[in-house]
Formats: sequence, C-alpha cells, structure tokens
Amino acid sequence: MALTGLFFLSSSSALLAQGRSIPVSSEVKAEEQKELPVELPEGQKYRYRLFNGINVSVDILDPILHLFTFEHASYEAQLMADFHHRFFPMVSFGMGLADETSDNGLEFGTGAKQEFTFKSDLAPFGKVGFAYNFDYNSTRPNDLYLVFLRYGLAYNKADITNLYYADELWGSLGPISICGQEYTTQWVELGGMIKVQIVKHISLGWDLYLKVKLSQSGTDYGSPFFVPGYGPNKSHVGFSFRLYYDIF
Repeated sequence: MALTGLFFLSSSSALLAQGRSIPVSSEVKAEEQKELPVELPEGQKYRYRLFNGINVSVDILDPILHLFTFEHASYEAQLMADFHHRFFPMVSFGMGLADETSDNGLEFGTGAKQEFTFKSDLAPFGKVGFAYNFDYNSTRPNDLYLVFLRYGLAYNKADITNLYYADELWGSLGPISICGQEYTTQWVELGGMIKVQIVKHISLGWDLYLKVKLSQSGTDYGSPFFVPGYGPNKSHVGFSFRLYYDIF
C-alpha cells in the first residue's frame, strides 16, 4: 500500500507539472510567474497551458453614475475564459433601465424637437465576444492588455410622455403619450481593455470601445432615448470600469 500511495503521488505531481489543460489558482500562478524564463525553449510556441481559468467581472461605473448623476444605467456581469493567455472568449448578461427627461427631443413627425420623458423599466441585454492578447507569452500573466470585438442584443419597452407632435397642416399637437413601445437593438463593439491584478484573485480594469448599431426595430414613432447595455441611443463611444475576480 505504501508503494502504491508513493506511485500515485509521483504520478499526480508529474501530471500537474506537464499538463496543459489543468487550471490553477492565482497563488500557484504567482509562484510559477517568479520562475518564468525570459526566453522559451526552442520549439515551444506557448508559455502557458491551454486553459488558464475563468474570471468574472462587473461594471461598477454605470451603477455609480446612476446613483449620483445619471437617470439611466446598465448593470452588467461578464465571464471571460483564458486559453494559452492569448484567446479570451467572453459572454455578458445584464439589465438596463431609464427614467429620463430630455430637452434634446425625439425626432418626431416633421423633426421638431420638444422636451419629453422616456421611461423604461429593467430590461435584459446580452453580449458575446472575443478578446486577443498580442503579448501572450508575457512573463506577467496576471496583467492583460487586450483588443476585443463584441456583439450585443437588447430588448426594452418604454413609455414616452409629454411628447408634442409638429405637423405642417395641423400645427403643434400634444402632449401625447406613447405607452408600451417595444424596441430590439443589435450592435457591435470594437475596442481595447486593460486588466491589472491588485491582490490575489482581485483585479481592476477598464474597457474603451466604439459602438456601431446594426439594426433597431420599433422606431415607428422615433428612436429610443436609451438602450440597455448600449447606453444613450445616439452615443458612439463606450467606457466601463470593471472589478474582476479570478474564479480559478
């Protein structure tokens, strides 16, 4: 029995040392990082194993702005996997809401712009994407500098009130209320992200990206003021500040 146990321990140690698909904790990663050689052995393409774990992150910027400044927000959580420290598939889910009064107006009827109120209760959105690390053999694996592409899809229902209709024949009519207006929006995001380890499993980072709408339905009475996960409908640049936790 003693010989069998010794053989099992030796075999397990060898598998851990040679395995390319066994995820390890942040503490083990930190110890491995101290011993990483600058140059890779000849013929070795990747410094890191095939699967290096999963992290979960939340965007903490939008909730903070919603609490103190904005009357709209998207609450988002993201999962991201690490393959060879080079490829990072990701998926996000969240909810967004808005209760905004704007004097920028909704292009409505002849295009006249009047103050109106746009109210949308919590509504879902999702994103899927892929990030790429050019410096995938870096000796600092816990800090990431990535480029990414994401696809987003959102649905929301809104009530638009205090809206005035401008007509060349009848003049200005209103206020008008349009309740239960439904929107479906698709878009893509292209940008970069940074993730910097703070301590053990905890990291902070940010995303900066361009947003391009692919399609939007339900706009018979005008475009929505706000889209969950996208932000204000007329915005073209997005920014998020993330808190990360490395699950393993």
